[in-house]
Amino acid sequence: MDSRGQISAEFILIISFILIIVIAFSSIAGPQSQENSIAAAAREGASAAVAEMAYTNVSMKPIKVTKTTITGESNRIITVYFDTPIPSNYRALVINRTVESLLGLNGVKPVNSTTVRLGDKTYTVQI
Repeated sequence: MDSRGQISAEFILIISFILIIVIAFSSIAGPQSQENSIAAAAREGASAAVAEMAYTNVSMKPIKVTKTTITGESNRIITVYFDTPIPSNYRALVINRTVESLLGLNGVKPVNSTTVRLGDKTYTVQI
């Protein structure tokens, strides 16, 4: 009995299992990677805004971004937390810089001054 074709069949079977695992992993990891990119860009934009505030107003104490959260389903809310409250006259600057940072990501489109869209989800920035 000739078994020359058995190695090819086993190879195809192993490759198909690996392909199934890769597809399953990418369907889970893809959206999470997108969320991580959004959160990192929001944090970076807010950090740049508070650094600009401290640079232009020398009497202001430095402010740090302490946490960034994303909540909701298709209409998501990005909330940026700081170690001290942001003065009301600087809130718009922080939101604008955060939105600008989000627009630097690939595929992000503006909706309005506080909201962007990526795929089928919208992200609204609040501080």
